[in-house]
Amino acid sequence: MSIENELISKFGASVDKPEVISTLEHCMKIYDLSVDEIYIKWEQFSYHNRDKYAANSLTDQVLHDFKEYIQQQMERRANASITSTQSTISSLKKPKMLIPNTNSPSIFGLGIPNTPTLKKRRLEARSPLEQSKLSPLVGDNTSISNTSPLAATPNSGTPANLKNATEPDKCLVTLNVDNVNKAEGIDFDNESKVIISPFYDAKKYKFRTMRQSLLDAADVLDEQIDIFTEVIQKHHNLKASDIGDPTFQQQSEVYTVGRIVADSVSAEGSLNVDSLAIETSRSTGIGRRIRLNFEKVQDLSVFPGQIIGLRGKNANGEYFVVEEILKVPYLNFPVSDAETLQNSQITLNDQAMKVVVTAGPYTAANNLDFSNLADFVERINSSIKPHVLVMFGPFLDITHPLISTGNIPEFPSLKQQPKTLDEIFIKVITPILRRINPKIQVIVLPSTKEVSSKHAAYPQDSLDRKYLGLPKNFKCFTNPSTFQLNEIFFGCSNNDIYKDLKEVTKGGNVFQRNRFDRVSEHILEQRRYYPVFPGGIRTRKIEDKNGKPIFEHISGADLDLPYLGLTEFVGGIIPDVILIPSELTHFARVVQNVIMINPGSFIRPNGGRGTYVEMSIEAPDMENEKMTKVEDVYLHNLWKRSRIDVLTA
Repeated sequence: MSIENELISKFGASVDKPEVISTLEHCMKIYDLSVDEIYIKWEQFSYHNRDKYAANSLTDQVLHDFKEYIQQQMERRANASITSTQSTISSLKKPKMLIPNTNSPSIFGLGIPNTPTLKKRRLEARSPLEQSKLSPLVGDNTSISNTSPLAATPNSGTPANLKNATEPDKCLVTLNVDNVNKAEGIDFDNESKVIISPFYDAKKYKFRTMRQSLLDAADVLDEQIDIFTEVIQKHHNLKASDIGDPTFQQQSEVYTVGRIVADSVSAEGSLNVDSLAIETSRSTGIGRRIRLNFEKVQDLSVFPGQIIGLRGKNANGEYFVVEEILKVPYLNFPVSDAETLQNSQITLNDQAMKVVVTAGPYTAANNLDFSNLADFVERINSSIKPHVLVMFGPFLDITHPLISTGNIPEFPSLKQQPKTLDEIFIKVITPILRRINPKIQVIVLPSTKEVSSKHAAYPQDSLDRKYLGLPKNFKCFTNPSTFQLNEIFFGCSNNDIYKDLKEVTKGGNVFQRNRFDRVSEHILEQRRYYPVFPGGIRTRKIEDKNGKPIFEHISGADLDLPYLGLTEFVGGIIPDVILIPSELTHFARVVQNVIMINPGSFIRPNGGRGTYVEMSIEAPDMENEKMTKVEDVYLHNLWKRSRIDVLTA
């Protein structure tokens, strides 16, 4: 496929103009961008300028501003690279890059770093002089107070005032600003308390990771297709005999259900409409695959791993011509009876509930300085005062440059330096978190990159609260997890679906919707927090002993396939609000009457302030028009009675 066709496939028919194509190709050539990369930058540009330009607008002025936007991004990246290079040159010795153990096989044929070995490796206590000789990321520590318990020796390449360049608690985005007032927060002199109820079986997460077999994985993937087959069959009033094998050549139309996959396991580069196939279940097509032809479909948005229902026929035995994509029904919304809603009003004294959400990392990429987190905790107690604080990991990221290379700096305030990575959490992070007012309830969810987690795969067991020394007002939940705050259902997942889901799109109408909305609809339709398969993988290019380039696995979705059932929505309902942190731009959106939130990273990689989310939720009032009564129960309608503010951390 030519670059011009790829651009039209990604951007839609609106770019099918010589001047527009020429401008985009010129940008790709100057800045060395692929079609996918320039499209992602266009999505970012469109989101930031959504109030300035019409949707899918590609006028001369818009293209001019888009080019300037890319140029500014490149300049910032170049400045950051220069700063990092100066820091490296100023060091006395370059650390040796440690290569993870890649002898451990995975179901994808990829090596997995031997995390437990790195985690348990004892760290030798070093003097500041010795440390400065070992690490290029550690500089002069004269700017750090010797009495500070929060900061490790910082990087000299980062300006000291960078993290304070942005005013904290500055509102960036607000949802429902005109309909809901901002909540005042918890009254520490009052006994009001939010009731937190886990809505999952914690025992099911107590499995041992890295013990999956191909047979178990195949059974789970096959079962997903069979479950959706029943759902689609019931929704569209189809008979069991109507579901056929798309790989079988025949002249009549059939209905089929399967998984979207690439048409070749060795396919390289980005997928497109012409490189997709459908994988059948063992009961329908013995697990065989066949290429898909979407010429007769006007609008399309699919992705690898999606379970999809199709109507079409395979006339020549080479590909399945799709006539129609069958709609998959959404799950039901949660409801509550009058008594439950009255109890929710009582627990909060008819006041609005305030929920704050943060997501790691909590330090910059060049230091282990937790002073911003400590400052945030002080504001939590004094001004923000939420009823509930939801904190996503990682608190200590296994891929952090200082941790992955073993160049752990000293913590000046500690008399005895940590000897393991777990001790860093216990001695440095836990004291900060323990300062949170005990009347504020805190929910902690791990990350697959979390150093202190026993599970390095998704789905993931919770952190050990007692081992980490966290107080009783902390609750450690699994990843993903569903829980209730009073009557409201929260769905949480700490796996970056918004970055990992690679859409294959067709048709101009698809681009009338924001990409975040499209991905959110896929999540709701697929009934799973992470429906992509195979999961996203992040690698970096290094050289082996012979100087041959190889790709090292850094992190990714790291799916534990036999337990993917734990990533599905529980209880047959869609949560009122879904929280999924992503490295992409923060957002708060209403999709199919569900609030979808990405709080963004708490700290930017360069040390600048990131973002967090503050939710103000009105108490349920059964007499209010915002509540909808259905027979004897009420829809929660959280999207009508909630205000979401995205603020600087």
